Amino acid sequence: MINGVGSTSPTRIGQVKDGKVGAAAPVDVVQTTGSDTSMTPSLVAALAQAGPPINSEKIEAIRRAIASGQYPIDAKAIAAKMIALDLPRANA
Repeated sequence: MINGVGSTSPTRIGQVKDGKVGAAAPVDVVQTTGSDTSMTPSLVAALAQAGPPINSEKIEAIRRAIASGQYPIDAKAIAAKMIALDLPRANA
């Protein structure tokens, strides 16, 4: 048997079945302009064309270290990261 989310009382269910539903509380309407909620297409295109930030100096240093055989490879750390990325997050 599946328990519902939250608590419901028989009185509330009875009110809905009998058509005795209270009036809804008024809500404030907030209007936003397009510039507040989204980027312009030209900005999006420029960001997409630029691509992600890349540290070329760091990449070259790693390439040189790999080529010379001086780049440390820690198989346990790599495996741990791969497992951590594959496991579902507890707080997600």
